[in-house]
Amino acid sequence: MDANVVYSVAKALPKEELDRLYRMLKSELYPVKKESKAKEIAPDFTDEDALEYLFKTLKIE
Repeated sequence: MDANVVYSVAKALPKEELDRLYRMLKSELYPVKKESKAKEIAPDFTDEDALEYLFKTLKIE
């Protein structure tokens, strides 16, 4: 099957199906690339640092 045959078949489609075919081909030819978010690097905390932070933040003595 070549492009001329596919074009002839596509021209015979109803408007709704032609729109659907267009969206399908568009997504196949030009896929949407998701932007990868860079992970934030957490600071190095020891367990003791974390507990101290929590105690200060929650005002626990």
